[in-house]
Amino acid sequence: MRTLFKAIFWIIGILAALIALLEITGNGQIVSGVRYTYLKGRSGPEIDDRNFFPYATIPADDPQPWPKGKRYGHLSLNGDQVRTLAKYHTVGFVVIKDDSLLFEDYFNGWREDSVSNSFSMAKSYISMLTGVAMQEGKITDLKTPVGRYLPEFDTFYPCHKDITLWNLLTMSTGLDWSESGANPFSDNAKGYYGRHVRKLAMDQPCREAPGKEFDYISGSTQIMADLLQKVYGKPLNELVREKIWKPLGAEHTAYWGKDRNDGDFKAFCCLYAVARDFGRIGQVWLDSGKWQGHRLIPANYWRESITPAPLTDDGQPNQRYGFYWWLGTVDGMPFYYCRGFHGEYTVVIPQERLVMVRTGMKWEDHSPGLVPQDAMEYIAVARELVGGKGEF
Repeated sequence: MRTLFKAIFWIIGILAALIALLEITGNGQIVSGVRYTYLKGRSGPEIDDRNFFPYATIPADDPQPWPKGKRYGHLSLNGDQVRTLAKYHTVGFVVIKDDSLLFEDYFNGWREDSVSNSFSMAKSYISMLTGVAMQEGKITDLKTPVGRYLPEFDTFYPCHKDITLWNLLTMSTGLDWSESGANPFSDNAKGYYGRHVRKLAMDQPCREAPGKEFDYISGSTQIMADLLQKVYGKPLNELVREKIWKPLGAEHTAYWGKDRNDGDFKAFCCLYAVARDFGRIGQVWLDSGKWQGHRLIPANYWRESITPAPLTDDGQPNQRYGFYWWLGTVDGMPFYYCRGFHGEYTVVIPQERLVMVRTGMKWEDHSPGLVPQDAMEYIAVARELVGGKGEF
């Protein structure tokens, strides 16, 4: 028995030393990551992990239910469509056509009031808040250096002085953030599971000059959100409540994750909401920055947000990214979309007056430079339901 206690004592001592070493070396996210993944039978971030982390609420103060189209309740998925949605474990699928809810379905125990992690779809909400700030005169010129609004940003590295708001929005900062959903030592993992997301984003060295190369890094959005909070003097959840959730008549309370109880919002991800409400930002972008005829963001900002930023992308002209919005085409028609880690999508096809939302647990491995194949398959299902060609 004494030998057993001695072994347990040594194991505890080794674990304590390992945890201390991880904290000292700035890798405390490993401990949190193991706690909220492997010890819970998971292998990474999931769409239902809201209660693992601190968060702030975004109440639905003035709910405005979607008007329902004439065919709502009369459409159903065929076998092939069900298999397409099931392939990557879809949990919510919503189609909005001509400003009205046309179709919705939920799977794997999820319902219309189930909240899902948006992951990087949240970046498009930071884009909208930036547009609102321009509409309200809080921001006047996107070519303004970040340090004009966040003076402390310029104190980390001299190269930060050349980074502008436009660079943040177009993912062209030149910062050396390691963007990975699998590497536990990446900056993404530190941001998601760590406790100092703001410092992590601000304290990034530069790899190259800004404004040249499209390089998708989540730290850009984190910095932009910090800037918006500074401009308004309000926390992110209050800004979303006041500028988005209430004006758009969201039906359900949403939540935004934080790195610790008294800490910072994980603005590059971690907006939790229901599929129906995710569709509302799509409707705003479908209507050129308006909601029910009321302009929320400037027309010029909206247009630039869905125009490929003049950057290089793997040696070619950028064709797939604007201001925290992804871009693509289907049957020769342009579309734009929000995109999240597990295949969370809000897709807008303006020529067909169509908005589609898909939430789920998995997505396909992505091919660089292309719209993910799973997104194209979901678009095809949505277009088939509304009477489009459904081809891609």
